[in-house]
Amino acid sequence: MMRDVLACVLGLPLLGLHLALMVAMAPVVRGVVDWCVAGLAGRGAPSVLMRWRWIVALARRRGLRAAGTAATGAACGATLAAALAACCLVPSAALGLPGAGLSDLLVVAGLLGLVRLGLVVTALGPGVARAGRAAVSGATGLAMMQAVMPVVIAVAGLATGVTGIDGLLARMHDADVAGLQTPLVLAAMALLIAGLDDAWGGAEAQAADMLANVGGPDRAALELARDLAVLVWMTLAGDMIWPGGLAMAEGALPPAPTALLAGLGAWLLRTAVLCAGLVAARVVVLSLDRGLRARLGVAMLFGVLAVVVLFAGREFG
Repeated sequence: MMRDVLACVLGLPLLGLHLALMVAMAPVVRGVVDWCVAGLAGRGAPSVLMRWRWIVALARRRGLRAAGTAATGAACGATLAAALAACCLVPSAALGLPGAGLSDLLVVAGLLGLVRLGLVVTALGPGVARAGRAAVSGATGLAMMQAVMPVVIAVAGLATGVTGIDGLLARMHDADVAGLQTPLVLAAMALLIAGLDDAWGGAEAQAADMLANVGGPDRAALELARDLAVLVWMTLAGDMIWPGGLAMAEGALPPAPTALLAGLGAWLLRTAVLCAGLVAARVVVLSLDRGLRARLGVAMLFGVLAVVVLFAGREFG
């Protein structure tokens, strides 16, 4: 009992630091991706901090709510709370932080689904046609994510025997699951394609239509929640692709400072690589304008390949 209390007390500052880093980095990551895409397209590239400045400006502005949307503030707050909870459950630099027992793929997928659902509900509130059409597209993206997640969870469970994120990543350090890295990488790619609905080309125009009748702090909360959801998906996929960069807790004690710094550097490196891949996909391969069905097909292809490679490795391994 005392050991658990000690681990919780020592881990709470690290959890707070992890959450602060996720919140600080989320709009920056979106800014970096938009900056790279604009630069490659030959357009004027905005500052990578421009999105942060916009969110802060929205938070300071007193917004007027449309008639019939009295519950908008509560919905926006709940959406941001779901995004923050998902951030707490997905490790960035270290394993074994407080709340790791609740960190399950199904729970995180549910929280990120609530973020998307909160955006859709907020868009439908005023009853405006343009926002309603954009909300239908957002709901389709949510359905795509829900279709892919069971495949990813099944691959993770069959490969490691657990679906808890901390347990999954800790098991991936073991030598007896080293040969199962390929199906987990394929599952992570399926996660990225299905989950990053708010980061593909055209997503900003769709979000502008969805949230056209929301302003002030409510809009700031929703925009920050969108950015947090993107970073959570990228962090989760990066953890599955390269779990060796995560610092491991030493019993009841948190990881050593050097291990934490190394884990933080690995997280930044993973995020940078995934940002580069997202930029390449937006510029060359896929965009939101090409339709959700194409991305659903690609995501399901990666998921099915993960299942095939997993069973093939067990059959011939």
